[in-house]
Amino acid sequence: MGRINKFIKKMLLIVIMFFVVSGNCVVQARAGGGGSSGGSGGSGGASHTSAGGAGHYRGRSNPVFDILYLVSFVLIGSGGAIVIKIKRGKKELQSISAIRDLAIDDDNWKYEEIKEDVEDAFYNIQKAWMERNQDLAKEYMSEDLYNRHKTKTEWMSVRHEKNILKNVHLISSEPMGLEDYEGIDNDILWMLIRAKAVDYTINEDTNKVIQGQAHTSTKFEEYWKFIRVETRWVADDIRQIDQIDDLSFFKIDVHNKKEN
Repeated sequence: MGRINKFIKKMLLIVIMFFVVSGNCVVQARAGGGGSSGGSGGSGGASHTSAGGAGHYRGRSNPVFDILYLVSFVLIGSGGAIVIKIKRGKKELQSISAIRDLAIDDDNWKYEEIKEDVEDAFYNIQKAWMERNQDLAKEYMSEDLYNRHKTKTEWMSVRHEKNILKNVHLISSEPMGLEDYEGIDNDILWMLIRAKAVDYTINEDTNKVIQGQAHTSTKFEEYWKFIRVETRWVADDIRQIDQIDDLSFFKIDVHNKKEN
């Protein structure tokens, strides 16, 4: 019985650590500040570790109880992911419907052209980030985002660090919210970006990998904010998933008619 208890406790710890690592500890430096996500993810990891500690504090020796606890833990985690997926799906459908309605009278909201602008911005911004030359994507970013990325990549150059991005692939882009106002200068669109890439950082002096994995493609999700300028939609902000806890953050505000 003692061996069984030790085995179950080890398996429980392994599963908990798996969720922590897979959920929060992938630290990358791609355009959009994936590295900051890893930093904030650390606090999330700490909370999970605390939950694991509470499991040891129980001091129970019943293997059945431990198994039930493990199953409950997995189900709760899966349930949260399902709820988020459903809410995102609802936001996407509402946003697409609003965009289609707007496009009837306003060419700036043509959905197919929006998707093209989003894709162009995504790939060009990633390229500019890796090359540490924001001028390569200046026309695809707002002035504010351009300046922020320029500051970050110049600092990377000072530290002799270069973020390598290979096999970058935009899997999907889905609207989460939008705000339409008079004119075009204040229109806002939030997109959920799903993508994957081989993403790692090297020290240019030694050519050694100091962050990420050089041979592993990693999937990631981010929220990208776009604003309308004269000729296209351009990226204005990039948020990590854990930076927006409540999806009600994304509003659908069309000619003063609001939907949440």
